[in-house]
Amino acid sequence: MKKLLCTLSILLVSSTVLLAGCTGNKEWRKVKDTVLPQLMEGNLKRRLPLIVHREISRDLDIGYVLDHEIGYDFIFRKNLEEWGISENTLHKTAMRNLEKIAKDTEIQLADAEEQETGRYAIIETGDGYDAARILLPAIQKKVRKYLGEEYIAATPTRDFLIFWHKDFSLGGQFMEEVEKQYKLGGKYKLTPRVFLVTKKGIEPLTKQPLEPKT
Repeated sequence: MKKLLCTLSILLVSSTVLLAGCTGNKEWRKVKDTVLPQLMEGNLKRRLPLIVHREISRDLDIGYVLDHEIGYDFIFRKNLEEWGISENTLHKTAMRNLEKIAKDTEIQLADAEEQETGRYAIIETGDGYDAARILLPAIQKKVRKYLGEEYIAATPTRDFLIFWHKDFSLGGQFMEEVEKQYKLGGKYKLTPRVFLVTKKGIEPLTKQPLEPKT
């Protein structure tokens, strides 16, 4: 009986340690509410190879930050070890936090032409996470209601997110503006690339505009 009780005690301790590893330690619990996803230029992971990231395209990644009242700090792999969490836990936590701050996001809806194909939308709140909102299914769904099942998105800088109808006749001109915004983006520039947004997710495209339907 003593041997059985001892075995059970060991199993309980092991389970507690395992659970603690899944949910993180005390230090993680202190910071987890300040964790957010942040888009970052692809070159950053080459300069900082130990930064935690997920690739979206060859020139754009999802990074993760600790948000402060002024500014933020990127998260590195050593931080995950210190906090006792996995990259997946970090990602899920960051996305939940972004959903909270983005739930009342104003999406500026506009049109350059009367027909549906002339529509576009902009997010520009100035909170430092405008471009990152492209990751949120709730934002994608709201834009889909205005632009249709599939549409184009661009994130030239951290603080600017624009969408337009995939058959937009002014798509080429919009792409030129995206290129201009990227070049003027300074330390906050992301990518001049455009993306196709569908119900399946975000697909990186070349810089060439899609041909409008005739």
